[in-house]
Parts: sequence; C-alpha cells; structure tokens
Amino acid sequence: MENQEEENPVEPIELSIFKEHIENNFLSILGSLPNLEKCLILEQSCATKLNFLTTRDKLKEKNILSQLITLKEGDLMATPQIYVYLIPPELQFLKIIDGHMEANNKNAGLGKEEDGKEEGRKSKEYHIIFLPKITNECQTFIKDSLNCALYNIHNLNMDIYSLDYELMSLEEENCFHQLYVTNNYNSLFLLNRAIIKYETVFGKIKYKYYKGNLAKKLNEMLDDEEKNINLEDEPKTLACVMFDRSIDMITPIITNHVYEALLDENFNINFNNIKVTPQLLEKDDKNGSIKTMNLNLSTSDKFYTKIKDYSFNQIRTYLPTRLNEQNKMIDESKKKTRDLSKIQADLANVKIIKEERESLTNHINLADFIAKKERLPLTRFYYMFEQGLLLGDMPDKIQEFIFDEIRKKSDEYDILKIICLYSIIHSGFKSKIYDQLRKEFFIVYGFQELFLWRNLEKLGVLKAQDNNAFYSTINKKLNLMNEEESDTKEQKDTSYVFNGFCPITIRLIEKMIEKGWNGIKDILKEIPGEFKYPDDETEITSQKSDKQFILLIFIGGLTYGELAAIRYLNKTMRNKKFIILTTHMINSKKIYDSLKKGKYTYIPQDINGKNSEFTFKVAYNQCKTNSK
Repeated sequence: MENQEEENPVEPIELSIFKEHIENNFLSILGSLPNLEKCLILEQSCATKLNFLTTRDKLKEKNILSQLITLKEGDLMATPQIYVYLIPPELQFLKIIDGHMEANNKNAGLGKEEDGKEEGRKSKEYHIIFLPKITNECQTFIKDSLNCALYNIHNLNMDIYSLDYELMSLEEENCFHQLYVTNNYNSLFLLNRAIIKYETVFGKIKYKYYKGNLAKKLNEMLDDEEKNINLEDEPKTLACVMFDRSIDMITPIITNHVYEALLDENFNINFNNIKVTPQLLEKDDKNGSIKTMNLNLSTSDKFYTKIKDYSFNQIRTYLPTRLNEQNKMIDESKKKTRDLSKIQADLANVKIIKEERESLTNHINLADFIAKKERLPLTRFYYMFEQGLLLGDMPDKIQEFIFDEIRKKSDEYDILKIICLYSIIHSGFKSKIYDQLRKEFFIVYGFQELFLWRNLEKLGVLKAQDNNAFYSTINKKLNLMNEEESDTKEQKDTSYVFNGFCPITIRLIEKMIEKGWNGIKDILKEIPGEFKYPDDETEITSQKSDKQFILLIFIGGLTYGELAAIRYLNKTMRNKKFIILTTHMINSKKIYDSLKKGKYTYIPQDINGKNSEFTFKVAYNQCKTNSK
C-alpha cells in the first residue's frame, strides 16, 4: 500500500484557484457594505458552503457578528442595523425574509401607509446574497412585495467547488431529478459555464469525447459557446471525456468497498465534512449537550488523505496495525537514551505520530461502526445476492428473496437496490412477475411510493423484460467482473473499488488511453446513448513521458467508488493525469431521495425521442435568459 502514495496527483493544475475566487468575491460583497456591525443569516445548505469557503476570522474582519443565525420563520433576536442573508434563489426563503422585514417594521413603527407609499425613514438595511444568482421568479416576488424598497440584491456565482486536488463539483444536489425526470437542463447550462470558466483559466481543451445523450447535448452547448470567446491556444488539458450517468446505473446502485465511499453511505459526506455523535468517536460530552459534531475529511487531514481510497478489507487490517506501530514507537522513544541529534530526530518522529493519533483514533471508531453493520446477517445476504446478480447467477433465488424481503417490510432502500440491479442486469422482469412485484411493493410500502416507482421506470432502471442483453454483453467485452479482486487486500486493478466490479465509465477511460475509442466502437454501440471521439487519437494513446491532463466530466453525478478508481489511475498511469468535474457526488440513497422529490412528471418530448431537439433548445434558451 505504501508504494501507491504520491504527492499532489495534479500539481500543475491548481484547482484551488476557483475556491479562492469565490471566497474573494464573497468577502468583497461584505466589504462593500457600510462599516457597521452586521448579522449574517444563513439558509442551512448555504451554511455548509460558507464553512467550506471561508473562516470565522475573515468574517469577523468584515464586522460580521460571531454568532451566525440559521434562517427560520419568526422574529429575529439580533439587533444590528445591517442584516445580511445568504440563500439559494428559492421563493420559500424570500418569503421568510419578507416576514422578518414586516416584523421589524412593525416593531420600529415603520412600514407602508394605507395608500401603499413607503414612509421616509428606514431603521434597518437588508442585503440578500443569492447563491448562485437571483432568478426571474425571485425578482417578480421582490417587485410585488410591499417591502420592495428594502431589498438590496447581490449575486455570488458559486459554480465550481474544488473539493480535492483532482475533484471539482457543482454540488447541484437536485439535478438528478431535474435531468432524468422533468427534463430540466439547467444543470447542463451550469456545467457548460463551469467548463468555459475552466478553459478560460487553463486554455481550450484540444480533443472532446462524449458518451450518452445528455453528454451529446453538453458537447453541443460547449461548441456553441466556444465560438463566441477567445481561449488560449496552448492548453494544459489535452482532452475531456463527457459521461452521462444514464450509461451506467449499475455503479451508483451496488455496494461500495472503498473507505471514503462507505463513509458517504453511512454518514453523508457534505463539502468534505460528516456529522457524527461524540459518543461514536468516544469524545467526552458530560452534559450531553452536543448532539452531533462535524468531522473534517479534507486534504488538511494527511492521514485520512492516505487511507480514504483503501478498500475496506485493507482498512480492517491497516488501522489496528498502524495503532500498534505507533504505540511501539512511542514506548521505544521513552526508553532510549542516545546522543542529542538522535534524540531530536526521535522527538520529531513522536510529534508527527501524535498529530496523526487523533485522526487514526477517529477512523478506528468509524471503521468499527461500519464493520458492525457489515457483519449483520441480513447485510451479508444482500451482498451475496448482489454479487450473484453481477456474476449472472441465481436469478430465480434472487426473485424469491426479493418477494420475501418485501413481505417482511425490509428497508425500502436496500430492497430497491436489489430490484433495480436485477432489472438492469436481466433487462427487466418477466411481465407477470413485474406486475406482481409492483403490486406487492405498493401494498407493503404504500401507494405514495408510486411517484418514486414511476420515476425509476422513466430512468430505465425498472421495467418489464425486453430482449436487450445489455449487461452480459458488456461484462464480457469490458471484463467488468474481475473475481481476482474480490475479497482481496491488494489493489492490482480498478475493480477493487467495488470488490471485483469495475464501473463502465472507468473501463471506457482505460480503453481510451490504451487504444482509443475507435478500437472499441462495437462496445460503445452496445452501451445506451450516443458517442463521439476525435478522428485522430494518436496523441491520446501515446505514452510520451511528460504529463498529459484529461478532464473527466460526469453529468448526473459521480460515486466515491469511481473517484477512488480514477485516483488509482492517476497513481499508475505516469504520463496521464485525470481531473474531474461533476454535477455532484452520489450514492444509491441520494438517487432515491432525489427521485422521491416532487411528483412524477410526464413529458412527451423525451431526450431519446423525435422531439427531443425542440425540448432541449427551449430549455437551453430559457437557461440563458435566466442567467442574464
């Protein structure tokens, strides 16, 4: 494991520049306000983003009160003259702010006269900062509000979050439902804008690949936008590859085996942070006043950076071994008496160990929590049947298991994972079984799940059987299941991330580097969605010694398992370095939660249908209008 460590894998591409740019813009807005005490009021999701972007000390320099307030209905307890709100452009939050204005006006004896005209004086200033920018809907609400004159509007364009050395994300959590259910292409527009910003900083991308229908749409948008701007002709990025999540829905459904991915599934990583109880980490909380605490998982924690891409089999053995090594080294350093230079070196080593100690202890507790869940008999059963599906075994037994688990009212997410995985791998259920399955699912879990079921059908992961033997064909041609990587502590292939299964997207990246996509045209045709590659791929497949940077773009989300596999490629491919831009990070639960939001919406102009071009252009033009 040690020989896989490497310095910053994409050192010449400084992605942190995007984070610094957003922070500077935000502090600049605060700096432009009157030099008085200010109260900062945050919508919950914006509070997380703020902690990611800047520090309390920098806010204090801008006269922000140390106590930040969460946005909610009712009177504000704070009494400064200037209120600063940080919110997404949604009406529900504007209505709360409007209520705050009304309450303050009444308390101050202000407001509107009966004829609707505003009185002359104002006791408070209200500054609303929209992330990323105000929408037409919000503008209309403010215009019609009785408190219209009190609004001071600011836009903070937070379109690229650099989460790691090689990882950028839009953090568009709701985009999955928008893209694949309601055909709302706003996320594509935001992604296009982010790529243009990337090219503005690092130069025009030389070659473009795409796979999937939404990836084709994004490529069209990008080509259209690039015609109207001047970009540097000597780029740092050789190529970009655009992937539509719909080409590989197996990967986000199946069980991850990478440590970081398991942390996400169990604790939901959000801007490199997870929320845990003090008891889980064995922290003292004598009064029991702390319900949850934030644990940072960023690159500032060097120990976590080292272990996050380990398989869980490695984690089980490495963490206790490392703890024993540390204890032994500390004990030996206490006993030895040597010359001064050796003592100083030994003390320096002990200091490093102590700095690592807290992180090591935290991750031992977290790994123990995950291991206990994995040892549960039902968890092992689910995993056994999942592996059986990926290997093409036991279809009848798995169907029987699915019906038994529904009748037992097992966890809805767990059973849906097996149902959807079966449907994808076996190209659906037989019609009679599918009707029975749907009926029993609604009886047990309630007819409110109809919308989720319909959305899964529209996504294509739930269906009655057709004759498309998609998985069995692709599995053989791309060697997706590598049983040599199953239950092993070694990392010899990217399939280690899912305990023997390699994501389709990762295999396509490997094939592109190995011999180009022209050499696998027959395979690309078997995978749903359109594709494109350059006519001449010799520069992509060359093994020249200097580093070539390739941007990987994921529409609809990236899993932490895929991220670990890409990092593995960054360590093993010496002349190729991959950078990632995704709409957001996903797992199976996040997908199901996204598809549950809102009602099922039927739109005849599906992206695969004859009228898709018209639908796309209308949506694209609407996005461009909203952005102005």
